[in-house]
Amino acid sequence: MKLFINISTTALAIIFLWNCGKSNPETIPTMTSPQGEKLLSNQDYIFLDVRTEQEHDVGHIPNSTHIPVGSLETRIDEIEKFKDKKIVVYCRSGNRSAKGTTILIKSGFEAVNLSGGMLQWKGPVDKK
Repeated sequence: MKLFINISTTALAIIFLWNCGKSNPETIPTMTSPQGEKLLSNQDYIFLDVRTEQEHDVGHIPNSTHIPVGSLETRIDEIEKFKDKKIVVYCRSGNRSAKGTTILIKSGFEAVNLSGGMLQWKGPVDKK
C-alpha cells in the first residue's frame, strides 16, 4: 500500500510539473504603464477603457474609448473602425482588461492588456 501511495504521489508530481512547463497558447499580450505612456500620442494605438462608466468618469487615460467589459461583445461594432490599430485595453488593475483583451483578439483585433491598469498608470489622466 505504501508503495502505491509513493508511486501515485510521484506520478501526480510529474504530471503537475510537466503541465507547469508547457506554454499557454492563450497567453494574453501585456504592456506596462511606462510602455503605454510612450504610445499615448502614437496614432497607431488607441486606448480602450473597459471599466464602469462611474470609474471612467472619475479619471481615464486621455482620448480613450470607453466600453465596459460586460458590454464589449455586444458593442464590438463600435470599435470596428479601429481594426487597423493596436488597442491597449485597461481597467482598474488589469483583470477586466485581460478579459477584454481576449474578447478583442478572438474578434480579430490586435489588442494588448495594460498590466496594472489605472493603479499603475503614471501618465496623464482626464476627468469627465
